[in-house]
Amino acid sequence: MERGKLIYYEGGEGCGKSLQLKLMRDYLVGKGIRVINTREPGGTPLSERVRDILLDTKSKEIENWSEALLFQTSRALLYYNLVIPKLKEGITVQQDRGRDSSLAYQGYGRGGDLGSIKRLNKLSTFGYEPDLAFIINISPEKGLEKQLSSDRMSIDGLEFHRRVNKGYFEIAKENPNNYIVIPYIENGLEEMHEMMKIHVNKLFNF
Repeated sequence: MERGKLIYYEGGEGCGKSLQLKLMRDYLVGKGIRVINTREPGGTPLSERVRDILLDTKSKEIENWSEALLFQTSRALLYYNLVIPKLKEGITVQQDRGRDSSLAYQGYGRGGDLGSIKRLNKLSTFGYEPDLAFIINISPEKGLEKQLSSDRMSIDGLEFHRRVNKGYFEIAKENPNNYIVIPYIENGLEEMHEMMKIHVNKLFNF
């Protein structure tokens, strides 16, 4: 059986990746592809409990490396219990955030050692890598303005989110073959979706 595809949707706060994930799922289902959507942190009952700790604004005692390791714990639980089994069943998995969020947020944003985070990413994903990754580029100013929730990550200052945004560009440059930067378009949900479909069609040979 052919392994399912793994697709990431990444980007800063308020970029609309969750909506794009849903649109693409509907498109793929219409094409006869078996697909599930999941998210990081979270995606399984235990991973969701870790998510609650990470994003709770009351979790003030979490320092940078504790935060990084909690994200990795949630990821390992997700991959072992959901992502890898589904991929082996030939089911495509779409993720609302993935390993690259650790690099962007805990690495570039928090100043964590990038080499260490990359090694942890490899461990927590059991070596699985995305077949395709979309990075939606929205300015930090616009993204924070649009962000509806106020979790631990979104309430960090503008300079933090500028570093995160820069980090995503660096990640895309390091992975030119399968990482695609999609410009955020105000009121352009369908236009952005059409841009993404071009690359998804290539991935599935539609």
